[in-house]
Amino acid sequence: MPNIKTAIASYSFHGLLGEGKCDVFNYLNMLRYRYGVDCADIWTGFLPNLDDGFIGKVRAELDRKNLTLANLCVDGPHVWMDTAEARDAHKKQMLEYIKAADKLGAKTIRIDFGGTEGHTMPDEAFEYIVNTYREYCAICYDLGMKIGPENHWGWDRVPEYLRKVKEAVDSPAYGHLYHFRNFYDDVEAGEELAISYAMHTHIHANSMPYAKDVIRRLAKAGYEGAYSAEHHSGALECERVEWQIATVRGLIAELNAEGWDEPAKPSYFNGIYE
Repeated sequence: MPNIKTAIASYSFHGLLGEGKCDVFNYLNMLRYRYGVDCADIWTGFLPNLDDGFIGKVRAELDRKNLTLANLCVDGPHVWMDTAEARDAHKKQMLEYIKAADKLGAKTIRIDFGGTEGHTMPDEAFEYIVNTYREYCAICYDLGMKIGPENHWGWDRVPEYLRKVKEAVDSPAYGHLYHFRNFYDDVEAGEELAISYAMHTHIHANSMPYAKDVIRRLAKAGYEGAYSAEHHSGALECERVEWQIATVRGLIAELNAEGWDEPAKPSYFNGIYE
């Protein structure tokens, strides 16, 4: 049986954050005392600053609650911007996030390609993206972390671009945050590629009808990261996240009972919702 770790992405509570009802410390309390998961998955919207004092307090709470930071999910800076000045500014900010990730003990970091889905990635952008990830990977390798994109917007959702960048970067510190089946085109190719080098996962609510077999395939491929529920509705978040992480746990329990080497059987949950 694979070593299964579960997490809940802090983005799941972005509605509460926006209303001033939840901060990173409330989130960590919920992980430990309400949901009982193994790992945190912090979206940078929950980090209002990167001051050493603040990051130190977050790390202390992670340690006190015996939580591992599976992923630091970086929004804001991404790799490609249309002007050199903007690219430099985003790189400067990202290097600060990598330092913060190290202080927080993060296992993985997500930063996106940038770009616009449906638009061709220019050669200039490809070369810059590859070279920038090589720089980040060199740093992260020495820190014992992985870094890579997530297929949730822009060029990150195009399997061919993901493949080309992965092959060109060619680093053991380069990985992928797999947002289940969220590709702009060629979903099967995208899924096969993402599973092959996944460093972290986001299991969204709409994926529940097919998530069981994706989880099985990840485990069979040797994935050792966390299975992280990410909720998006922005409403009734505490209750809906409770349903979502319970369903993920139920799918994992079914796979344990059936055997991970066997094809996944139709889930009990699917029958209920039909």
